[in-house]
Amino acid sequence: MAYPEYPKSNFPEEICEMPNMQDVSPTLRPIVDQYNEAWENNNTDKMAQLKLQYPNLDKSLFNADKFNVLLDEMKSTQKFFKDDVDAMIIEVAQHTIGIKDDAVGDEKKTNAYSAEKTEFLTGVMIADNITISLEDWDSNLEFTYHSNDILEDDRVLIYFADDSKLNASKAFIYVKSNTGEGNFVLKANKLPKSNLNIDYVEVVRK
Repeated sequence: MAYPEYPKSNFPEEICEMPNMQDVSPTLRPIVDQYNEAWENNNTDKMAQLKLQYPNLDKSLFNADKFNVLLDEMKSTQKFFKDDVDAMIIEVAQHTIGIKDDAVGDEKKTNAYSAEKTEFLTGVMIADNITISLEDWDSNLEFTYHSNDILEDDRVLIYFADDSKLNASKAFIYVKSNTGEGNFVLKANKLPKSNLNIDYVEVVRK
């Protein structure tokens, strides 16, 4: 998740590995003087030669590239704490207390579902007070109810009102399976004798 706008930094994926700088030692001072003289004379070959001959020299030289690395590291750290640290804390907290709705395999042994997921596992009401008139049944003795709250793999539970339970049972009504997302279909073996009232409809989602 490194930030492309700060190319000299790999934070927060990696920690900055920029080597430490050091003060100019008495033994290194003459070499630094030679380097500065070469710089004043625009003698880039001499400057490169000195850096190659004295590896510690670079640790005492501060230039634009090092400053840009420092800036990118600082800006990427600021951006992380400004924009992304909340998401990181939430993710760590969820895994720490074991909340993961899509846990698979061995993860199921150490994770719990969120409150929302738990509700769907036990049944969530998506509709209530539905009246099915005799005219609502099609030629195949099917009644289709549409709802955006129904997903393809949901299990639909129908709760008929007390005054409709007998007629519904006599018509041998059941919920058809595999009818797709966004609807449920009731199938009757024979036309009910009267209108049917549904108290509420629940969906169970795994």
